[in-house]
Amino acid sequence: MRILHVDTGTGWRGGQQQVLWLVEGCRDLGIEQMLLAPAGSPIAERACQPGVAVTPLSKQSLSFQNLRAVRRLTSGFDLVHAHDSHAHSLVYAAASFGRRAAPPLLVSRRVGFPIGTLGRRKYRYPAVFIAVSEFVRGRLIDAGVPTEKIHVVLDGVRVPPALPDVSVREEFRRRHDVEEDAFVLGTLSSFAPEKLLAEELALLSHLPATAHFWLGLPNEEADTKSAGLALLETARRMGLGQRFRIVPVGENPGPFMASLDLFLYLSEMEGLGSAILLAMAHGLPVVASKVGGIPEIVEHGQTGVLVEGEHQRELPAAIEFLMLSQQTLPRMAAAARDYVSSHATSDRMIAQTVVLYQQLLQGSSGPRP
Repeated sequence: MRILHVDTGTGWRGGQQQVLWLVEGCRDLGIEQMLLAPAGSPIAERACQPGVAVTPLSKQSLSFQNLRAVRRLTSGFDLVHAHDSHAHSLVYAAASFGRRAAPPLLVSRRVGFPIGTLGRRKYRYPAVFIAVSEFVRGRLIDAGVPTEKIHVVLDGVRVPPALPDVSVREEFRRRHDVEEDAFVLGTLSSFAPEKLLAEELALLSHLPATAHFWLGLPNEEADTKSAGLALLETARRMGLGQRFRIVPVGENPGPFMASLDLFLYLSEMEGLGSAILLAMAHGLPVVASKVGGIPEIVEHGQTGVLVEGEHQRELPAAIEFLMLSQQTLPRMAAAARDYVSSHATSDRMIAQTVVLYQQLLQGSSGPRP
């Protein structure tokens, strides 16, 4: 089995983390593979390890150079896996202008936005699709993809076998000048337009003075420095400068997660929310928007709290209740961790994806894993 992975992401978001774990898992299973990714991108650099071949793409996804690379390489592989929308477009364009028969195509769809009229043409090209949620599956059906060509495979995360001890929490909080008795809400996000970071910051002004809000950003988000400075300035104008932090989060999110009391994730649209799964795996209850695929992984009242847009005014009271509760937060935290361990591990995601690879190479899309 020879798999050609294509990912055009130039930053580091949840999708790139899923690709890296999948590539590493396939390597451990002895599957021959190559990753096409933009030169110098975080995914290209992190995937450069023994047993994983990485070939650079230019950062302009639909460049002639990239089209030529895909057309040249596909003939040497049994299956192509496009991991994002631009990768899908690139593989579609290369196949459309090529003369040779292309190998089977598997496309991952992670975003929850509707598929526009102009973008639907590539969805008519023969392919099998992975949707990260039932919600995304519905978007693909709306775009005309046959239901039998769509397989729902949840994103997965690595569940730490044990949570960090209290000393990790204390040291991390001390480093960021936050008292141990403070209640810290946090999120792990990007500055994508659909992320409601300004609303999360505004929420802080309606909570007791002991509440703090941390925005965790991957180290690779350096190109969003201006957006971060704007948010810090907004916090200063609102008198929240001492209660808001932007915290760099490296490859190990454990200390950051251990320092939080509650994970906050407000968004206009979300295909699933792999950052939510990561927080749940680290034993954090979640307060999140009831949009897209989020309700498929967060059970209201059990692993967290879901809020619809028109009810966001009720959020401060709900969070203050959780702040004061001595029993609800620990119960939700344990349930959240149990859910991820049972339903959304990276090992599970890898296994289900490899089953799809095998079915495609046998000439059948098969039943949904």
